[in-house]
Amino acid sequence: MKIDLNLCFPQLKEFIFHEETIKNASICTVYNYYRDLILFFKYIKSIKKETNTNDKIENTDITDIDTKFLSSITYEEIKQYFFYLKSVKNNNAATRKRRVISLRNFFRFLNLTVEVIDSDPTKKLVTPKLNRSLPKFMHEEECIALLNSIDGTNKERDYCIFVLFINSGIRLSELVGLNYTDIDRQGDVVIRGKGSKERRIIFNKACLEALAEYEKFKEIHYQNKERDRDAVFVGRTGKRLTARRIEQIVKQRITAAGFGGRALSPHKLRHTAATVMYRRGVDIRALQQILGHESLGTTQIYTHVSDAQITEAMTQSPIGRTS
Repeated sequence: MKIDLNLCFPQLKEFIFHEETIKNASICTVYNYYRDLILFFKYIKSIKKETNTNDKIENTDITDIDTKFLSSITYEEIKQYFFYLKSVKNNNAATRKRRVISLRNFFRFLNLTVEVIDSDPTKKLVTPKLNRSLPKFMHEEECIALLNSIDGTNKERDYCIFVLFINSGIRLSELVGLNYTDIDRQGDVVIRGKGSKERRIIFNKACLEALAEYEKFKEIHYQNKERDRDAVFVGRTGKRLTARRIEQIVKQRITAAGFGGRALSPHKLRHTAATVMYRRGVDIRALQQILGHESLGTTQIYTHVSDAQITEAMTQSPIGRTS
């Protein structure tokens, strides 16, 4: 996730700086703003110059955009842009919703924070409606089968990654940034979540045992090699594993275990941890704290019940039961 400020015009650079330093937004959030706004302004500049072809949109230079250009953007042009996203770019509703949020935040910044435009053309912009779906997750017996399948090269590391995901509900970015100094011997862990907000969670016995086995492996494997001794998870060169590499490891291990057709990912493993905790009686507000959700509404998606629970509940009714 690299932001190239050389591709940005001055007001976009200022917005990115504002989000990073003043609002303390996460790296992922700022990168999404950057990516969404770059595409939007390339499209708008191309249609204003009547050069609306896919190739020319992608290659449009936007570094010379100024306040006059920003003030000229209309609601009708923005609507046309979202038609382009759906019909040409094939963006789904979730992606278009994210892009709506990016535009709203940027034009609100221009209008209210730095006051370089008189009106906000996104005020009437409607957020695409999303069909609410249940989160994908693994059942407990599937988790056990997956963990038992991990073998071969780097098995201690990969096993530890899965144990932490499945037991703690940690985010991918949080796992990447995890340091040994964040974990004490009793399993009390400081997690730095979105927006650098800290929260405390507990690593259970399974997590601590997996970490201990992985540390033994590292002491042997990197005995005569340099490595990042702060980072919990490191790669072949001894450097901290990237988010992309962990995603690859998760995909490879899931496929090898026979679950490759399930579209499982680190985030789905987080869903798994949350679902298991809730079904084992963890209070919804405690779960909110564990997962680092700002809104309780985000956590409530895990209050769904399984088909087996529905069947059990429906068969308990005695009304009409014959003797």
